[in-house]
Amino acid sequence: MTNTPRLLDQLVSLTALQDLELLEFSLLKTLQGFLLPLAVGMVRTDIRSRPVMEIVYWGGRCTIRRENLSLSEDLGETIRLMAEADTPEVMAPCPQGVQYVIGLLKTRSGFSYLLLTLDEELSKIDRHMIAGVLQIYRNFCSLLQSAQTDRLTGLANRKTFDECVAKVHELIPLPLDSVSNDRRQNTSPHYWLVMIDIDHFKLVNDRFGHLYGDEVLVLLSQLLMSEFREDDMIFRFGGEEFVVIIRCPDKETCRKILERFRLKVASTRFAQVGQVTISMGVMEMTGDTFTGTLIDYADQALYHSKNNGRNQTTFFEDMVNVGLGHVENVTPGGIDFF
Repeated sequence: MTNTPRLLDQLVSLTALQDLELLEFSLLKTLQGFLLPLAVGMVRTDIRSRPVMEIVYWGGRCTIRRENLSLSEDLGETIRLMAEADTPEVMAPCPQGVQYVIGLLKTRSGFSYLLLTLDEELSKIDRHMIAGVLQIYRNFCSLLQSAQTDRLTGLANRKTFDECVAKVHELIPLPLDSVSNDRRQNTSPHYWLVMIDIDHFKLVNDRFGHLYGDEVLVLLSQLLMSEFREDDMIFRFGGEEFVVIIRCPDKETCRKILERFRLKVASTRFAQVGQVTISMGVMEMTGDTFTGTLIDYADQALYHSKNNGRNQTTFFEDMVNVGLGHVENVTPGGIDFF
C-alpha cells in the first residue's frame, strides 16, 4: 500500500521544479519511491510512434538515450495502437510480471508514455494514487509550457531559449588538442544557432496593419514547425525575429536545410500581403564561446544578409574567412551572461 506522507513530500518536490526535463526525472523518482517497481521509465515518440527519447530510472539516477533507439516488437505495437485509438493505458503480461504503458502527454511533435514493470497488478488504491500523481504532473507541465510559450505563435519564448541554449552547451565538448578533435569529429554533436528576420516587416505593418503583420508571424511560425525536424529547437526571439538551433553533421548539410527553408518561405503566398522573404545569420555553437558572443556572431551574419540584398543566408564563419568578421579570443570560464 502507498506510503501517503512520503508521497506528499515527493509531490511537493515535484511541483517545486521549473524545468520540464527535471520534472520528468522527478516523476520517475516519485513513482519509484512509493511503488518500488521492477523498472520505471519513459518513452517519447514522434507523431508516427517512432521512439525519439528514452529515460530509465535505476539506482537513484536517470539515464537518457536519444540515439539508435528501438522498441521491442510488442511495445512498439502497443504504443502504435494506443496513439491511433487514443487509449490512455494498456496493461500486458511480461516475463517479470506485468507492464503498464500509460499515456502521459501529447504535443505537436508526438507523445510520451510512462512504462511501469511490476511483479503483480496494481491494487485499486495504488491505481487511484497513480492517476492522481499523473494528473498533477500533466497539469503542472501545462502550466510550465504556457509560461515558456509565446502566446501569438505557439513557439518557445526568449526565456526558454536562454535555458535551452545552456543545455546544448553541455552537450558540446570543449576543444582539446587537434588529435582529439579529429578523432571526435564524426562522433561529437554539431549545433548551429540560426537567427531569422522577416525582411521589410515594418512595411508590412505600415501598409496592411498589425493584424496582417501578426498573421505573417503566425504563418511563418507554422512553416518553421513543419519544415524543421522535431528535435530542432525553434524560438520566437522577439518582434519579427526567430531563432532555430539545428543539429547537423556538418556545415554543408546545415546550409542545404536553411536554403530549402528560405526558398519555401519565398514561394509561400501570405494572405493579403503576398510574398514575404527572410534573411538568416548562422553561427556554429562551440563549447568554449559565451552564449552572448554566439548570438552576437549570428546577429552580425544576419545583418550582413540584410545589408547585402536580403532573402539570403550568411554563415559567420564565411565572413571571417573573407575578413568581414572577427572571432574574439575569449573563453567563458564560469561566467554566464544569460
